[in-house]
Amino acid sequence: MIKTTVSMTPELYTALTRSALNGGTSVSREIETHLRESTFLQKYIKEVRAEPGVGAHLVNPRTLRAKSKSAVVTASALE
Repeated sequence: MIKTTVSMTPELYTALTRSALNGGTSVSREIETHLRESTFLQKYIKEVRAEPGVGAHLVNPRTLRAKSKSAVVTASALE
C-alpha cells in the first residue's frame, strides 16, 4: 500500500465514515474500494496491470518541476 493524503469536504468525509461504519471497514478502505470500482479509473487500472514497468505511475511527482509535470506522457494519452 502507498500512503497518501486526500482533502475533502466535511459532507463527503461524513458520508464515507457512515459507509465505513455500515460496512465494518475503515474510511481509507472505503476510499480505495470506491476508487477501484470507479468506471473512470478502470481504464487506467487495466493499463497499469498490462504495463507494470511503464508509465507516469513510476515517476515521483516531488522530483518534477511544476512545468515539467505536463511533459510526462502516459500510455493512455497516446491512444
